[in-house]
Amino acid sequence: MEDLKLTSQKKGAIGELAVKKYLTQHNYPIYETLVDDDHIDFLVELPHGAFSRVQVKTVFKSRFPTSLEVRTERHTNSERVDVIAIYYVPKDLIAFVPYNNEKHFVLAISHSKNNQLKTRNWIYQYSEFPDFISRGK
Repeated sequence: MEDLKLTSQKKGAIGELAVKKYLTQHNYPIYETLVDDDHIDFLVELPHGAFSRVQVKTVFKSRFPTSLEVRTERHTNSERVDVIAIYYVPKDLIAFVPYNNEKHFVLAISHSKNNQLKTRNWIYQYSEFPDFISRGK
């Protein structure tokens, strides 16, 4: 999907819909906020009855050829986000990263030129929604 001069709201809606589709297909109940002004896009009910607060980040184009970077400094120390759901549009991939106040994430999407594997944080490691709440971890 090309970035056909979409507004940031439309780009965000594309990511939110992709994440909600995945979660619905995996039988997670989703509860939407009325207004997106409190750091979260929606709540997900976990199998044991607790809720996880989700913020979706949509990436249309990566600045790097083998990884993508997602900035989350806006949410640092807000104590409002449990999971950052990252939708990478070009490869139709979703990563559910437990949020622990990181200012950004770098996720590998392919092998680097030097074939470094040891410290790479792969997008595929986060392909399933975490059935726990990350607060305090």
